[in-house]
Amino acid sequence: MLELAQLKSMAERATDLTSDAREASERDRDYYDGFQWTAEEEAILKKRKQPIITVNRIKRKIDAMIGIEQRGRVDPVAYPRNPQDEEAADLATKALRFVEETQRVDVKRSNAFENLIVEGYGGVEVIAEEYNGQLDVCVKRLRWEEIFFDPHSREKDFSDAAYLGVLKWMSLDAAMEYASQFYQGDDLEAILDTGADGTAGETYEDRPQREGMAWADKRLRRVRVAQMYYKRGGQWHLAIFTGKGELYNDVSPYIEDGKPACPIILMSGYVDRENRRYGVVRDMISMQDEINKRRSKLLNALNNRQTMGMKGAVNVAEVKRQLAMPDGHVEVDPAAFDPETGMKPFEIIPTTDMTMGQFNLLQEAKQEIDMLGPNASLLGQLSGQQSGRAIMAQQQAGLAELAPIYDSLRDWTERVYRAIWHRIKQFWQEPRWIRVTDDEAAAQFVGVNQMVMGPYGPQMMNPIAEIDVDILVDQAPDYASLRAEQFDKLADLAAKGVQIPPDVLIDVADIRDKRKIMEKMQPPPEAQAMQAQMAQAQAQIAQRGAVAEIDKTEAEAERARAAAAKDMASIGKMQFDARMEVVRPMNTAAGF
Repeated sequence: MLELAQLKSMAERATDLTSDAREASERDRDYYDGFQWTAEEEAILKKRKQPIITVNRIKRKIDAMIGIEQRGRVDPVAYPRNPQDEEAADLATKALRFVEETQRVDVKRSNAFENLIVEGYGGVEVIAEEYNGQLDVCVKRLRWEEIFFDPHSREKDFSDAAYLGVLKWMSLDAAMEYASQFYQGDDLEAILDTGADGTAGETYEDRPQREGMAWADKRLRRVRVAQMYYKRGGQWHLAIFTGKGELYNDVSPYIEDGKPACPIILMSGYVDRENRRYGVVRDMISMQDEINKRRSKLLNALNNRQTMGMKGAVNVAEVKRQLAMPDGHVEVDPAAFDPETGMKPFEIIPTTDMTMGQFNLLQEAKQEIDMLGPNASLLGQLSGQQSGRAIMAQQQAGLAELAPIYDSLRDWTERVYRAIWHRIKQFWQEPRWIRVTDDEAAAQFVGVNQMVMGPYGPQMMNPIAEIDVDILVDQAPDYASLRAEQFDKLADLAAKGVQIPPDVLIDVADIRDKRKIMEKMQPPPEAQAMQAQMAQAQAQIAQRGAVAEIDKTEAEAERARAAAAKDMASIGKMQFDARMEVVRPMNTAAGF
């Protein structure tokens, strides 16, 4: 295990090497929140008396992407690895959905996804915490500014990271209560000493504390606690420490596939060649700046006029004031007119070409930013009736740009649910009941690890630790496409009397919980058994009818053959009689 100096060095190294990327992520968040002008730019505009305009199109784009994520939520499903494990897979699915509901995983996923597309990365920690005397699965959302990681990691899913961690500021009382759960030493107060120790980047600053305090704030009695998972000797370890000492340092208590695991699950949007992680906002900033500045410039140009004139012909300040008014009037000294040169004593310089140029560039900037992220077809903002094929064709540009982001989200979601399943198998050791709310009209409870009396004595029913399944999540958003057109055509055919099975219509319909609807359409087991018996009886009747029909056909064929043979015999006798009629007179004449 690593020593305190090594642990602090790793955390501080992560701070130093990612400071530029974190500052850029802070700027991205500011742009999303509408803070898109620097103090220096605002001062210049105020000096020019130019309006400060902020048209926040970034927020609309990001909120639209989050809306698509929320619309594409799908519950996890456990699939059996063997045909005889179907009941166990159903139990695992119910356990996963129970944790999903109690821990509000969907909400935390949306928060992590927002960090992904704004700051560039986010995630959760899947751990176990004691509740009512039992260890329950807990999914903790991690704020992006508290996360630190191996700065040499290059993969989007951080699979190549040597360490991942969280730096969190706590009040001294909260830190004492937190540490007392697992630290029993006498020097706890010394480890949580709030004296100054080291410095850190601004992104790790505690909001209420002074700048430059890294591990503690003596004035506010706050201390920074680091929780870091690191690889050592081929396995994951957990270290909890402050600037003054270690609180915990041992092999990770979380097990996956028989090995210690890291419960921090992170995802990132993009990674550049300098290992800096960033989100969707980064590509929108320059276009957003152009929109704001051109809009401000255009509005200022429309509110002001450029003039020129002979010196002394007009009062310049009064002219500017009058031209800024919709009913302004300018008086010119007639003595300033020079009849020889024909020069006007005062005139307004036309700037229509410059104004139109600014307007055209503004429109182009808006079109450029609109092309990034969700387009109008994805958001359902198209007008008029269009076929599914036409809608799908318009979606391609937006889908192509969003595919990497949503692929990262889908992969992250599956990793989170797999981690949840591993915590369930590891920590659900005692008997318990889980609530299943698939049927809103009648919630049911399923028992796991329940002891029942079997034929050979007591035995455990639904042992959760012995279930082996595959966890999959289908996270592809259900966009409008050819499915809508197919459903319309099938529905139209059904309305015209064409026999189309209801389950086929539901399968192509753009509705949620299709599986539940199709399951409810199925008859109860008793009715299914009766239908099976009736179908079997009908099959036997049909078989006997077919056999009888064959026998009847064969009998008729036999009678037909007999009749044909009789007819042939009759024809032969007639032919013989006819020949005898010819031969008999000849025989008589010959004396026979």
